[in-house]
Amino acid sequence: MKLLFWIIALPLFFAGAFFAVANRDSVSVDLWPFWDRVTVPLYFALGAAFYVGFVFGGIVAWWAGRRARARGRLEARRAERLARDNAALEARLAQAQAAAAAQAASRPAGAVPARAAG
Repeated sequence: MKLLFWIIALPLFFAGAFFAVANRDSVSVDLWPFWDRVTVPLYFALGAAFYVGFVFGGIVAWWAGRRARARGRLEARRAERLARDNAALEARLAQAQAAAAAQAASRPAGAVPARAAG
């Protein structure tokens, strides 16, 4: 998996570096509600736009997944509760089997088990 990451990330890194070297011209960016005009290199303006878009997209994706995460937590708690119940039932079964084995061992060899009246 690390190899796949580097196969994808390394060319993207070099493409970004070449883009930054090739686009060093200054551009004026108007950030109206916050500042007037700022003059920055083109690669910085585009990089900042990509970064802001990436962060905003991550926040939107995180927000959209909140129901799935809540359901996952609920199902994890349910699975833990069922595992505890299963362990308790297995312990009761082991006790019942041990009691039945002890009862069978205490009977005489030729004795017939008593039938329940019904």
